[in-house]
Amino acid sequence: MAQSLQTIPSPPPVGTGAGVCVVCSSPLQGAPAVKLGSSGLFACRSCGSWTYLPRPDSTGQAAIHDTEDYFDHPYFELRRNLSPAILRRCRNVFAKLDRASSAAALRGQRMLDVGCDTGVFLQAAAQEFGVVPVGIDTASRAIATAQRQGIEAHLTRLESAPDHLRDFPAITAIDVVEHVTDPAGFLRGIRKRLRPGGVTYLETPNIRSTVYSIGRGLSTLTQGRPKRLIERLFPPQHVQYFTPSSFAALARAAGFEIVSIDTRVLPWDDIAAALPVRAALAALQVLDRLMGAGILICAVLRRPPGDD
Repeated sequence: MAQSLQTIPSPPPVGTGAGVCVVCSSPLQGAPAVKLGSSGLFACRSCGSWTYLPRPDSTGQAAIHDTEDYFDHPYFELRRNLSPAILRRCRNVFAKLDRASSAAALRGQRMLDVGCDTGVFLQAAAQEFGVVPVGIDTASRAIATAQRQGIEAHLTRLESAPDHLRDFPAITAIDVVEHVTDPAGFLRGIRKRLRPGGVTYLETPNIRSTVYSIGRGLSTLTQGRPKRLIERLFPPQHVQYFTPSSFAALARAAGFEIVSIDTRVLPWDDIAAALPVRAALAALQVLDRLMGAGILICAVLRRPPGDD
């Protein structure tokens, strides 16, 4: 969600989309929940997920994340330094992974971070928990920076990653699945690269949170205007939104055991916006706390031990 408070380059509407929910394949009917220029986010009446149509293709979507404008966006300044906020976030992720497998057992083990950017999260994981960091990303400058930090980092999409990137005990994919055009295939790709019994941690926006509900109402009221404001809440790079239950259904369909799926609020230090916007979002998240519907979905999934 921190990213969604900024304006970043838009993906080209390459495909026309099939008019069905990417999560459950139900027909998408009626007007978009949120209008984004000539495109829109369509809410599924069956599972509650939101699908971006017309659908971009995976090559075009990946290319957007390798542009100078995207890499240089101010949002990433908060995420490219080994700060106390990054270390805290890393500890929180490992605390959740510990629900499925002892975090201490990961010491000395290879861990893959999908969408690693410049590798700062992997640096934190190596420093705090002794993992051997491995990352992939579609941004060439980000990968070059990670490699200069001594991280094994590969410029690739998950589905095209080298064959030796498999048999991991743990994989993380934080703020990534909302960017991919085929989330079911993405989850299957993660499962394929985990060892049997391995675990993954994923984080993605929760479309049921208060801020998105207000954003939907604002978009309906103003017919998607002003465009700049709506795209700060719903950046066009985010082509899929989930509810906790729809994400759980997608994970099961991809062959995972669910260890936990819950939500969390966005800490003050992670909100990349001007002070008035940060204050407004913090206030809205008070409602999320009361309703138990944090702005981010946090999922810990396990590849079944007997899965070959």
